[in-house]
Amino acid sequence: MQLLEKVKNLVYNKYKDSGNLKRYYHIEGVVKMAKTLANRYGVSETKAMVAAYMHDYHKYESDEELELLIDPKDIEECRNCPVLYHSYASAESYKKLIGDDIDIYNAIRNHVFGRLNMSKLEEIILISDYTEEGRTYPSCIECRRLLNEGKFNKAIFESTLYTINLLYQKGLKPHERQIEVLKYYEEVKED
Repeated sequence: MQLLEKVKNLVYNKYKDSGNLKRYYHIEGVVKMAKTLANRYGVSETKAMVAAYMHDYHKYESDEELELLIDPKDIEECRNCPVLYHSYASAESYKKLIGDDIDIYNAIRNHVFGRLNMSKLEEIILISDYTEEGRTYPSCIECRRLLNEGKFNKAIFESTLYTINLLYQKGLKPHERQIEVLKYYEEVKED
């Protein structure tokens, strides 16, 4: 069985069996966007699609279940920022079930809000998750427009800014890496 077929079937069956095909359709949207961006920016289409399929593999398990999957050194960070649980656990499952490509692993692990010194694949999965066609809120639509205009870094900046502002509106504090990513992409964004 080819790699992409194996990964697609693994993810599809997980979400079909859990009765949550809506999440699978989001994943398919991320795969489609990641494939488009990979072709545009000279990244392996296969790697982008594998990372996109696996990015939300553990979206709905409990924190307690996910703590059994992630590296013990990451547990405290996840407890302080629970949205990271699923990305860290999904990256570990990629390594256990699919392969050991460090770029794919990092793209899955860092898809929630990125990090400094991301590879192009990591950037693609980050922004594909935010801008896939099933996302219809105004910020997502604006970031898709920026991507279509070739303003890749600006799309990452705007998506990060929107997410941070949303956290502040909810009375929450952003993760320090979100602030680092925002500052970096503010410097490198296309005007």
